[in-house]
Amino acid sequence: MIKRGVSIILLSIMLMTSGCGIIDQVGQTVNFATETTDYLQTLTDFGQDMNTLAEQAVTDLDKRTDLKEKLLALKEQVVHYEGLQVPDYAKDIHQSIADYNATLQQGIDQALTNIEQGRAAFESTGIPDTINKINELLKQINQLAP
Repeated sequence: MIKRGVSIILLSIMLMTSGCGIIDQVGQTVNFATETTDYLQTLTDFGQDMNTLAEQAVTDLDKRTDLKEKLLALKEQVVHYEGLQVPDYAKDIHQSIADYNATLQQGIDQALTNIEQGRAAFESTGIPDTINKINELLKQINQLAP
């Protein structure tokens, strides 16, 4: 009778312990999905506003400052996304986004230089193309969802 009681307690402990690992994995998956969706939406929103921001920045010093701040904030988000914990099943998707992020970071640096030099902000940056590619990836991800 005691052996049975001890066995039940040990089995319960093992199930709870392994259950915590499952809960952690689910939490990590939900966090990754949420962070990725939010990040990709931020890029999409920036891509939609980008041309208007650039046009306004040419003639308005305050808008130029706003554009610089938005670019710096975007760069910060790119760096933050790279540090995200990635579940095993999503490593390929994350790597694809990370590859685009490297191009995006270079483009942001070029855009900031362009603004400082008085040139068109997004000239020769590759940002519009990169954001379009990321949007295509987002569409593919959305098609996978039920």
